[in-house]
This record gives sequence, C-alpha cells and structure tokens, in this order.
Amino acid sequence: MKKKLIWIGVVLVCIFAAILPFLIKVKIDCKSQYGACPDEINAKLSGEAGSGSARQMSLFQAKRNASKILKNDFLVSDFSIQFKIPNILQTQIIVKNPEVAFKNTGNGSMILVDKDGKALSNASDSALPVVTVDDNLPGIGKDISNEDLFALNLTNGVYQMYPIGQSQVQDGSLLVELPGQIRVIFPLGGDAQVLLGSLRLIYSKIQSDGNPNGYSQIDLRFKNPVLR
Repeated sequence: MKKKLIWIGVVLVCIFAAILPFLIKVKIDCKSQYGACPDEINAKLSGEAGSGSARQMSLFQAKRNASKILKNDFLVSDFSIQFKIPNILQTQIIVKNPEVAFKNTGNGSMILVDKDGKALSNASDSALPVVTVDDNLPGIGKDISNEDLFALNLTNGVYQMYPIGQSQVQDGSLLVELPGQIRVIFPLGGDAQVLLGSLRLIYSKIQSDGNPNGYSQIDLRFKNPVLR
C-alpha cells in the first residue's frame, strides 16, 4: 500500500510539472550584451508576450511566442530564454553589430550595415567607416547589393589597417582615401583578400621609400597595380 501511495504521489508530481507551464502567468525581461534590449525588439515582445499582455499569457505561450519573435528578428544573432521564479521569463540576446555606414550622396540618408550586408538601422551620423553611394539605400532589414557588400568588405579591411576617411562607390569602383593624401582605387569584384594584401605591400613600400608625397594614387583595378 505504501509503495502504491508513493507511485501515486510521483504521478501527481509529474502531472503537476507537466501542466505548470500552462498555469503560470509570466512577463518578459529582455537584456542584451549592451544592457537593455533595443526598443524595436521590446516593442515586438510587448505586443506578443511582453509586460502588458504577458500577464495574460502562460509560461508555455510566452516562451513559444518570444522564441519565434527572436528567431526571426534580423537584429538578433543569438538568444537564450530562461524562466525565473516567480513569474519572469528572462531573455538574453546578442544584438548584431554594424560594421560600416552607407550614405546616399543625393539625400544624405544613412544606414548602418552588418558584416553580412543587412541594413540594421538608420543613422544621422556614425563613427564607423562610411561608404557613400549614388544608388538608393535599402530599407531596414533588407540586404545591400552584392557590389555594395564587396565595397563593405574592402572598406572594413582597409579600416582595420589604416585610418581612413570616407570611401566612395563610383563608376564601378571603390575610392578610398588613405593618410598622406593617397587615393586607392579598388575594383568591385575579384578576391577582396588579395586586393587588401596588395594594398598593404604597396603602401608599406611607399612609406619605406621615404617619399610618400611622391604618389597620390594606387590603382588596383589592373593585373599589375598602377602607381601615380
């Protein structure tokens, strides 16, 4: 009899544990690597399973909805969800970082873009390297063109080696200003790492020759780079 009561108790505990996520009403607490989550993400969570409507949602529903939202949000690169007693569903997210800013030369609009070419947000100014383009910029959450993505990779690569000003996409090429008033012209195609390696070798040679002012341009659009 005693053994039977123990088994009944175990079964009841298992049943209670199984239905508990459907009974507990929770609210969401969202944190990122920078502290608070971006307003865009908080707005989505509050509309689906956040501090307002989350009180009317079960742990099961809130966890399912929050997971769906974060999985499909272009700003989020990774996330975790954890329930904390008594009624908090804590979400920890890693927000994607912009690598380069793109600025339209016509209307002055600017977007911040990640390494994969996704437009993350609008901006009025940025400390990131800036690429100016004549074409219209994509909307937030959209991808830049393949040509602009190649320009992004080149600009970011040059920026990691040297302090640069603005870069410019013009006539199928990327123009980058280096210290010493030297302009580099890149093709918008080929192997970005090979192009960056060529620039490093040529620019280092110019500096070691002791006559950096003797050159104003490095043109990498040809098989044999041209110095002017």
